[in-house]
Formats: sequence, C-alpha cells, structure tokens
Amino acid sequence: MGTLTDFGQIALKWDPKNLEIRTMSVEKTLEPLVLQVTTLVNTKGPSKKKKGKSKRASALVAAVEKATENFIQKGEQIAYENPDITQEMLTAVDEVKKTGDAMSIAAREFSEDPCSSMKRGNMVRAARNLLSAVTRLLILADMVDVHLLLKSLHIVEDDLNKLKNASSQDELMDNMRQFGRNAGELIKQAAKRQQELKDPQLRDDLAAARAMLKKHSTMLLTASKVYVRHPELDLAKVNRDFILKQVCDAVNTISDVAQGKSSQPTDIYSGAGELAAALDDFDVSLI
Repeated sequence: MGTLTDFGQIALKWDPKNLEIRTMSVEKTLEPLVLQVTTLVNTKGPSKKKKGKSKRASALVAAVEKATENFIQKGEQIAYENPDITQEMLTAVDEVKKTGDAMSIAAREFSEDPCSSMKRGNMVRAARNLLSAVTRLLILADMVDVHLLLKSLHIVEDDLNKLKNASSQDELMDNMRQFGRNAGELIKQAAKRQQELKDPQLRDDLAAARAMLKKHSTMLLTASKVYVRHPELDLAKVNRDFILKQVCDAVNTISDVAQGKSSQPTDIYSGAGELAAALDDFDVSLI
C-alpha cells in the first residue's frame, strides 16, 4: 500500500514496494552495481577436479562492497542536506547497510566454495535484496528533485492567485514581476526533469506544458491589464480567465508529470521491469 511522504508541507505518494525506475539518472547509477552483482552471480567455479577458492569472485565481492559503501555515504549526505526527507532516507540507508552486510557474507562464503549450489543460491537471494534496497534508496533520492520542483510550482500557484485578485495596475505589475521570476525558475526546473525522464509520453507532456506556460505568461499580463482597467467589461474578464486557465492547466500538468502521472493513457507495462529483468538473470544462473 502506498504511503504519504510528507516533505515539509508537500505530501508525495510513495510506495516503498514500487521499484519502477522513472529517470535515466537512477538507471545509470544503478547499472554498474547490477553489472557487478550479475557478473558475480554468473562466476563459474573451478573445475570439479580442481576445487578451491575463486580469486575472481573475491575481487568482485570487494567491488560490490565498495559500491554499496558509496551508496550508503551518498544516501547519508542527501539525508542530512534535506531535513524534510532525513528520516525516510536514513531508513532506506539502513536497509542498504543490512542487505549489503548479508550480501557480503553470502558472497564471501560463495567465493570460498564456488562449487556449492546452496551457497550460490544464498548469494542470489542476498543479491536480489541488496539491489532492491539500493533501488529504493535511489528512487527516494530522486524524489528530492521532485520535491524541489513541486515547491517552485506551489510558489507559482500562489503568484497566480495574487494576479487573479489584483485590483490596481501597480499591484498587478508587482505581482506580475514576481510571477515572471518564479515561473522562469519553474520552467528551468521542469526542463531539467524533462531530460531525466525515461517515459517519452511524460517527456512530451512536460515539454508541452513548459511551452504553454511560457507562451501564455506574456498574454496573461496583457489580458490582466485590460481587465483591471475595465472590470466592468464581461469580455475582458472572459479573456483574462481563459488565459489564466491555460496557465493553470500548464502548471497542473507539470505537477502531474513530476509525480509520474501522464495526461495520456499509456501501456501499463511500459517503462517497468528493468530491475526485474536483471534480477531474473540471477534465477537463471541457478539452473
């Protein structure tokens, strides 16, 4: 069941069992560890005539231990740099420590006796648990960027409310300058997120929302000026409200995409399974 992770005053839905990788940075960061663990699992032991310790396996175990330690250090750094998510991050870090220790023990036992199918099986299970824990850590770290984007988005929403309620030209211009700065920052953060996303539909949605926000922001100033100057004209209000709605729709789309929701129906299986496929390789190695 999903849980609400409360970052400051922004609550995000986060299911700790959901290991869907949404961004290329998470995938690239995880990739070396997946490769190291997969190589370790697929390490062939000495021939039956020549039983003994596998030096190659020992070297791979050391590499996995080093990579795991790096994830732990980075996770702790992110935790203490972001007070809103410290507890969740430290919990994820502890899980990586626990599964990393179990993996280290199982892998070293396997490297001492690489012909043992039982020890190989123990290592495979430990490897699955470690990769799952690291993936959760990376996904949670990625949510820090989402949190920062949503904070900027909420500031822009407040600016839009002020623009809507402006009753004088001076008030309107002050609010518009503030909105322009904050909307520019939101567009910049949304562009960064767009480059990171793996799902092409989400990238397209975000690109369209950024373009709409940029286009209608200038039009909003003109329409708002006319309405504030002539509030008695119904057409002035209709025009201002229409453009304001376009801007709000763009902001809402950015919010949805940041949290993984697309405006278009997508294949429920798309983008999923990268980690599952890698883990399945471990099971195959047991056969």
